Amino acid sequence: MYRVRLLLVAVSIIAYARDIVYSSGEVEIFVLPGEATQVRFEGEVAGGFKKQASSVTVEKVGTDLIIFPQDNLPPDGESILVRLTDGTTYALRVKQAPDHSARDAIVSIKDSRAKITPADQDEFPKYRDRQFIYPTQYQVAGLMRELILVTEFNKSNIPGYRVSELGAGQELVNNGQISAKLLRMYLGPQLWGYVLEARNLTNQAIKVDPAIFKINGTRAISLSNWELEPVASNNSKAFVYVITKAR
Repeated sequence: MYRVRLLLVAVSIIAYARDIVYSSGEVEIFVLPGEATQVRFEGEVAGGFKKQASSVTVEKVGTDLIIFPQDNLPPDGESILVRLTDGTTYALRVKQAPDHSARDAIVSIKDSRAKITPADQDEFPKYRDRQFIYPTQYQVAGLMRELILVTEFNKSNIPGYRVSELGAGQELVNNGQISAKLLRMYLGPQLWGYVLEARNLTNQAIKVDPAIFKINGTRAISLSNWELEPVASNNSKAFVYVITKAR
């Protein structure tokens, strides 16, 4: 009788286990409030980032990340960036499963991206900065990454940049359809980063034209959401990131 029970438990665990081959972008993890989900990686978990006021709590245990979702997990889920001790990163989107049978109990992440071995590294040209494919915060792409991390993923600061809330709350854009107010600025020696919050003023969904957020000396613009739902929707707002030349 005990043997039958153990067999049933084993079958149940296998039913909720899933393997994911990771290549790029986000992978979806399906969870349920009150239930823990275990995500296994091929290396030891060093840490990661999630947004402020997150509806997901996580614990890292060796090569595993244990996810505990809360009841207020939004319908479109929540992003988590996971970093391993070897520097490899993964983007996960934690979403609520439609029912208990669709919930992930255990997920194993298999990385299909090519690993760089010491022998491979010797074949690269001797660039002064070996990390040229991972731009620093003093480059436009690197600063854009940092703005997103501090705004949406609970990173504490951007090294080398001073935070300024001068003019915070000021409405910088209002074209009758979209309003955007300044939240804060990050001031560096060569680049400045602006974080705005845009919201839809209409009762219709709007695809955002980034050109409306241009400031003198603009180098790049990005949004957390390029389509804003009607004003009464939970998705009627978005963060706007504008990078300009330092003044």
